[in-house]
Amino acid sequence: MDPSVTHLLAQVRTLGEELSSAQGEGTGNEKRRTELRKAVSKLSLALEEPGDVLERVTMQVEIASFLEVVSIKIGINLGLFEILVKSEKPRSLPELAEETGADPVLLGRILRSLASVGAVEETATECYAPTTVSRTMVVPKLAAGVEHWFVYSQYLRVYAHLDALMKTQLMVFVDLSFTYLSPVWHYLPKYLEETHYQNPSDSIHTAFNLVYRTAKPCFRYIMEHHAWKDPFQVYMSGFDEGRANWMDFFPVEEKLGNGAHTDGILFVDVGGGFGHEAVALKKRYPKLPGKLIIQDLPQTVKELHLEGVEVMEHDFLKPQTIKGARVYYFRNVLHDWSDDICRTILTETRRVMDPSYSKVLINQWVVPARDATRLMTGQDLNMMAVLGAIERTEKQWYELLESSGLRIENIWRPDDDVSECLIEVAVKE
Repeated sequence: MDPSVTHLLAQVRTLGEELSSAQGEGTGNEKRRTELRKAVSKLSLALEEPGDVLERVTMQVEIASFLEVVSIKIGINLGLFEILVKSEKPRSLPELAEETGADPVLLGRILRSLASVGAVEETATECYAPTTVSRTMVVPKLAAGVEHWFVYSQYLRVYAHLDALMKTQLMVFVDLSFTYLSPVWHYLPKYLEETHYQNPSDSIHTAFNLVYRTAKPCFRYIMEHHAWKDPFQVYMSGFDEGRANWMDFFPVEEKLGNGAHTDGILFVDVGGGFGHEAVALKKRYPKLPGKLIIQDLPQTVKELHLEGVEVMEHDFLKPQTIKGARVYYFRNVLHDWSDDICRTILTETRRVMDPSYSKVLINQWVVPARDATRLMTGQDLNMMAVLGAIERTEKQWYELLESSGLRIENIWRPDDDVSECLIEVAVKE
């Protein structure tokens, strides 16, 4: 173990014991408490791996931190904190949904987000109690700080209405996500209030659409604005840095190679972007039998040339044309879409599958029903605000796939809580 980690562990232990044994609330105790918080923070930083650093300085700063305040604002608006603080026992999700009038699916997402930042406590799955944050938010003069932040940060929304030239100039100075995402996140509490706390599921009626005054889906809007398009594509190309690849924990040769047809199609990367996954599979397992194909929209793949991988123009919202492939692979695709649209995509895929031979592999987060990370819940709120979509729990994945005529054979999980799982799926008998 790193000596600095050993030293910090000892320091945390000592400070914790001193604070625990001390009496009263004097200046000495306050000093110990402050020192303990600093030591814990240093220990957390010392334990980081490169992937943790990337997740903290990009995703947590850009998404999770901003959306922490957003989720607390939604909690205030719903009266969640008052309900929990006044209650003599933990409250279940159905009880809270009935009392607030919010859609249970939406409320579950909000409560998972609040739990991930310590604003409520999960005493059991879908069961909640108040915390120090909850109690703080029922004190008017303290909760006013959140209200002040929302008023003060209204300036963020002006980015949405600047002319194209000014937007291009601002891109030089303003971080990409704070150029086009922050105004949307900021508007989310009001959007949910205006839609009577129904779970968003329409990709063209989102907080994003209202802020930017467009009827176009987010991705299409971004692709038509060049000041955003290039930085967005660069950002997405580095999205996997520091994360485990599915091939690190999935038995590829056993599950894909054994029994594969030599003259058939082994791997179809649906919505595969620039083909990184197919190329990586070919490089790591060059002797796997069959063809590898990457599919995406014409504007994405028209100039794409990959060694050992075929490139095909295809819109996954239309019928799949490749029949009987060994694997239909979806990476970070389905979290962009509502259940209804995902059901269409998956049903069309099932239609061309050979039930005794084909698999679907979904490389996506499986959000824990309890103790979800701040990163996952922040990204879930981001998908809600921007796309009317969702990061799904295990239960939600089972429900979606079952309703599409498919069944989960296994969920393969990485050792960390940052990397995506791999959901192994077959045709339902």
